Amino acid sequence: MQKGFIPPHSGYKKLSSYRKAMIIYDGTAYFCGRYFAHDRRQKDQMEQAARSGKQNIVEGSMASATSKQTELLLTNVARASLGELMEDFEDFLRRSNLPIWNKEHPIARKITDLSHLPDESYETYREFIENASPEVSANTLRHLSMQALSLLSRQIQRLEKDFIEEGGIKERMTKARLEARDYPSSMSSESSESSKSSTPVPLCPLCSTPMKLRIAKQGKNAGNKFWGCSKFPDCKGTSPFLDADHAEGQGR
Repeated sequence: MQKGFIPPHSGYKKLSSYRKAMIIYDGTAYFCGRYFAHDRRQKDQMEQAARSGKQNIVEGSMASATSKQTELLLTNVARASLGELMEDFEDFLRRSNLPIWNKEHPIARKITDLSHLPDESYETYREFIENASPEVSANTLRHLSMQALSLLSRQIQRLEKDFIEEGGIKERMTKARLEARDYPSSMSSESSESSKSSTPVPLCPLCSTPMKLRIAKQGKNAGNKFWGCSKFPDCKGTSPFLDADHAEGQGR
């Protein structure tokens, strides 16, 4: 009958933003343990920002089935947290009198190339994150944070587009309710049509739903009867209409 109104959700592990945020979280834990072991407040703030970036992506994905608004909100919180973290790495470099790399720096370009690997993980960047040079370590994590921010910005744009085109849970619930309410009447109508024409109602060749007798309104077949899927416009399956006399003639 009608499709359920709760779509598939919670696929956060497939998101590039989640994988990137997990790398940043693990890298931040290493970095803070090495450079802020005696500054508990700074260590906690940076680790919490990294964790917030990762966990809000997870929570947003989990909430996506019933609230696109919540998914958008939490995804934006993840972006804000990682933006704060990126600023922390820049502060560390600035206060340590170390250069902040631009995207043309050789190692920054190497990190960009590695980001295109389909199976990137912490191991992909370990040699840079756990480098003996604080300049390399901090700039690597800053660059990864910038990549995560870009991914999350595109993710938010896609969520906005999907909401405009498909609506949220209320729209899906209304549609499902209307389909459930109309299904029995369409079945009754189809049975009546079948009884009048002595022609059995066929099943849709695309989705196996009972079809509905329709009349073509335009084209070379205008005015002729045909079978159309009762789920139209969601399904556009059609079959030719053959009345009892025509069908019997074909069988001879």
